[in-house]
Amino acid sequence: MPTGLLSDCLRPGDRILLGQAVAEPVGLVQELFELAPRLGSLQVFAGLSLNPAWAGPVPEALAISTYCGLGTLRKQVASGRARVVPASLSQLSDFIASRKLAVDVVMLQVTPADAQGFHSLGCTLDYVWDAVQTARVVVVEVNTRLPVTRSSARLHTSEVVVAHRSDAPLLQSPPEPPNEVQRQVARQVATLVPDGATVQLGIGGLAMAVGQALRDRRGLKIRSGMVGDWFLDLLASGAIDTHTPDACLASLAVGSQPLYDSLSADGVLGFAPPSQLVQPVVGSPYMAINSAIEVDLCGQVNAELLGGRYVGTIGGQGDYFRAARRSVGGLAILALPATTGQAGSSGKASKSRVVRRCAHVSTAQSDVDVVVTEHGVADLRATSLAERQQLLAAIADPPERAALQGPAS
Repeated sequence: MPTGLLSDCLRPGDRILLGQAVAEPVGLVQELFELAPRLGSLQVFAGLSLNPAWAGPVPEALAISTYCGLGTLRKQVASGRARVVPASLSQLSDFIASRKLAVDVVMLQVTPADAQGFHSLGCTLDYVWDAVQTARVVVVEVNTRLPVTRSSARLHTSEVVVAHRSDAPLLQSPPEPPNEVQRQVARQVATLVPDGATVQLGIGGLAMAVGQALRDRRGLKIRSGMVGDWFLDLLASGAIDTHTPDACLASLAVGSQPLYDSLSADGVLGFAPPSQLVQPVVGSPYMAINSAIEVDLCGQVNAELLGGRYVGTIGGQGDYFRAARRSVGGLAILALPATTGQAGSSGKASKSRVVRRCAHVSTAQSDVDVVVTEHGVADLRATSLAERQQLLAAIADPPERAALQGPAS
């Protein structure tokens, strides 16, 4: 088993890609922070991070890039220290494979090797797998707490350098309890999801609320880029198909320790690359359920910018919406509270999330089938722009409707 120091694996100017979420090697990142000033300059590409180190001082020698404004990297994005590449997950895989986004070094967290010498990637199987195929070296942190999961992607000890060993607790994103408005939105969403459907959801309070609203369904399958603690709710309630092979697949599990404890090599939830997750399941309508910052009267979606701040991501929204639309009976569902004030507790004045025109567009109007708020469902399929305006205004916050239904001022 190749074993070495991180410093032996890095060269000045190296382009490093980090595993994201639970795959981020926290110990190696700390070593990277210490090494960077001595190496002169390094480029780091990171995704969704739960690592608190990114919220503190970061060495100037590290040039940071990311595809999102989420998690603990948000501070680096807000300050301009992190360069944002606004790309979908499918584009990231293409960029890495073609070396448009070149990667010299992959750093990620894996399980201890099994009897055959293979490490499991644990809770994450995403664009990092594309980078593994092209990188000069794959440097891993072996964590005894990372679960071995059901997946065809494994790394042999001969393919990696073990530069750190750990038994540190896994990074968690505890479930966000849904508020009443999110539960109202979720109940509207649930009316669209039949028994036996394939469901794609994200993480956060609204995703938790949707999961709770679907507990009385049966035979649900999962194809989701991210799976949160809502999966445990659906599993415990009997809503999940536990008999069909590969009925439930994800790219990332992000949540609490009980979610991670539920994962195993023969568990219900398996892991697959995003390209596999967007393939329609025969005989099961694909329900892609995503949220956003705002939607406009054409059905265009902004999932990235809040004012001038980059706080979201394109992520897999467009990929999963298009997968849903290719599925017989599937739906691309955009779900969001009608106003900002109802979604949080900041005390700020609420603003309508149904707007006349999005200043920034993440998802095209042609990729959205249905928009849902707590006030109802707007089915945009086969509608004109004038019809969309009326349908979307009707599910906006009541005080906003008259202004949205009238001509632009």
